[in-house]
Amino acid sequence: MLGYGLGMMNKSLEAQAANMPNKPPTMAQGSFSGPPRVLALNLAVFSAVQGGLTLAIKKARGGVEDIQGSMMAMFGAGSALSLVGAATGSPTGAMGGEAPKDAVGVMTDAVRTGALFALLNGAFMKVGQAFSGKDSSQDYLYAHASNMLTTLGLEKYEKNFRKGLLTDDTLLLLNDSALQEVRIPPGPRLKILNYVDATRAQMAQAYQNRPMSLAVPEQDEPKA
Repeated sequence: MLGYGLGMMNKSLEAQAANMPNKPPTMAQGSFSGPPRVLALNLAVFSAVQGGLTLAIKKARGGVEDIQGSMMAMFGAGSALSLVGAATGSPTGAMGGEAPKDAVGVMTDAVRTGALFALLNGAFMKVGQAFSGKDSSQDYLYAHASNMLTTLGLEKYEKNFRKGLLTDDTLLLLNDSALQEVRIPPGPRLKILNYVDATRAQMAQAYQNRPMSLAVPEQDEPKA
C-alpha cells in the first residue's frame, strides 16, 4: 500500500510538471520511483528481504543484533531490489541510470546497489550510536541491569553501568564501593542496593522452598 501510494504521488507530480510553462527536468529514476504497481512491488520485495535476513542473521549469531548484522541484511535487500528490477525489465538501474544489458552487468549492479544500501545504513546507525552513547552489540549483556534501572527510575545511570562493565552477571555482587567507582550518587546507590538485597532475599527464599525429592538414589552394584 505504501509503495502504491508513493507511485501515485510520483505520477501526479510528473503530470503536474509536464503541464508547467517552464517544464522542470524529469525526476530521477530508480527502484523507488515509477508507476504505482512497480513501486509497490519494489518496496514489498525490499521490506520482505530486509526483514527476513535481519531475523535469520540475528538467529544465526545467537541473538546478537548490531550494525554488522543490519548492514548484511541491507546488502541483501539492496541486491534483491536490483535483481527484481532486472527481472521485470525495468529501463533503469536500481539507483538510476541505464539498466544493465547482460548477466555480468546485472550482477555488478546488484552488488553495487547492495553495498550502497549497506554503507548508508551503517553510517546512519553509527551516527545514532554517537548521539545515544550505546553500543547495540553489547545490549544483551545489560538487559537485566537496564530493566532494574528502568524500574527504579534511574535510566540515566545505565551509561555508568556500561562504563564500569557492570554486566548482568555482576548484579548480585554489587556493593556500595562498586557503585561509587562508577560515579553513581548516594541516593541512587541506596535504591540500587536495596533492589539487589531484595532480589537476593527472593532467590534465597525460593531456594529454601524448593520441593525435596523423595526418590532413592541409585547405587552402584558391588563389584565381584
